[in-house]
Amino acid sequence: MAKGMRFYPLLSSPSSSVFSLQLLQDSVLLILYANDWISEPKRMKMSLEEQGAYILLFCHCWRGYRILFDMEILSKMCNCRLDKINKIWPNIEHLFKKIEHDEETYLICVQAEEERKEQLANRKKRSKAGKLGAKKRWDL
Repeated sequence: MAKGMRFYPLLSSPSSSVFSLQLLQDSVLLILYANDWISEPKRMKMSLEEQGAYILLFCHCWRGYRILFDMEILSKMCNCRLDKINKIWPNIEHLFKKIEHDEETYLICVQAEEERKEQLANRKKRSKAGKLGAKKRWDL
């Protein structure tokens, strides 16, 4: 992790099923809905090792948007041996999209990008509502 970056776990309320990790340097909030995570049919079929590798790669994609598709690098990101990631990868590969850029192959986490788009849409919606509210309140 880059210098000055810290992850802070946040729990919105004791009864909440929302656990979020906030990367303070970029003010990016990654929300993981526990109910969605444990009830998603694709993940229910995954082993514990596969789920662990997936969530680690998801987080790397969230932070850096994409990761280099290199099995040795992926194994290090997942804190496992190369033979282990080679065994795990075929079972989680469908959760990532491969893209080519500058003669390199990168991975993008499909779910991370869907969440990123949803957050952007929500930010725009809240910004518009805030501006309309300020205009109405302050006659701007």
